[in-house]
Amino acid sequence: MAVQYGLRTRDASGAITFDTTITPIRSLKMMQVTGNNALDQYIAIPEIQAASFVVVDSLFDGGDSGSYSPQAWYSQGQLQLRRPFNQQWQVMILSQGGEPFAATGSYGIRANNNNIRTQIDAVNRVLTVRYNGALNLGLQGPGSGNFIQWGQVAFSAPVTTYERPLIFFNAADYMMIGSLRIMGSPGNWTGFRIRAYPSTQAHGNIANYPMAIKWFCASYMAPNTPAGDYGISIRDAAGNRLFVTSANLSLLNSQPAINAFYTAGTPITGTGYYASPSQMAWTGSYEDYVLGNALFSSTNVGQTTQQVRPNFGGFLSGNRSVLQMYCENHDGINPASVNGRTLFASRPMKPL
Repeated sequence: MAVQYGLRTRDASGAITFDTTITPIRSLKMMQVTGNNALDQYIAIPEIQAASFVVVDSLFDGGDSGSYSPQAWYSQGQLQLRRPFNQQWQVMILSQGGEPFAATGSYGIRANNNNIRTQIDAVNRVLTVRYNGALNLGLQGPGSGNFIQWGQVAFSAPVTTYERPLIFFNAADYMMIGSLRIMGSPGNWTGFRIRAYPSTQAHGNIANYPMAIKWFCASYMAPNTPAGDYGISIRDAAGNRLFVTSANLSLLNSQPAINAFYTAGTPITGTGYYASPSQMAWTGSYEDYVLGNALFSSTNVGQTTQQVRPNFGGFLSGNRSVLQMYCENHDGINPASVNGRTLFASRPMKPL
């Protein structure tokens, strides 16, 4: 057995609640950038390292049809945004723990275990599962006439981080969802809405049946619940809890290495309607959730008759080897593709 260095905590029953040999998602830096109305905007961000992963998210509630995010790409030291307009965007730089330690905050812990680095402080934070639940969406059976188009969730208490909380989705089997709206505003995120997009044309009879959706909400601030008699708790200078070992962490399980979507699947067509298909390789596991924030929001392409184009998709029946997505493009010309570098797979460290 390898020599162990770092930190491990247990609860009263002796079960391990935290172990630095298991690397949680951590954020090297959270920052905001503002669009300059260019077609492509390039922003120097030295904190983006070769092993980093970057998610760009909106910071506003645009309603059921107005929430959107820009397409985003990145390379070491640089972020590229497509049509960022003049909006402010949230940039989250995530790590799997292989990079050098970042500048540390004044409060927190740091551990180096067989070259697996864990750093949790007021700057480098972990994702904590805040809320979770289930939704029943879609047609409730062939010929039933009962179609549940929208699912809406109100958090029991607002998420008070400046950045939007991250919403992850999974399903028992088939899932086609989109038009994600995270309700609220910076510092007061109150819930979310998601729309069902099943298609018998593209996916067959499975689209006639309910979609059993599972979800969880994660943020960079742990709930202010008692830490218990075992473990450790970290707070910032204002007394906000950043981490507690009794919390359930949202673990980074897989991420695209490149802009991984390619054209594949059956287009969805109709009179005056076209949705272009695309796929990317997925993990193969029914335990993995997909980040919905940018993936299931709309794309604003600008300077077209259909500027805000909904993205929707998810999992094909019986198949977790691919993630199937669609982008609405009514004229069928120059379809915009969903962006494979705005998502990752995650699962809770502890059962929900």
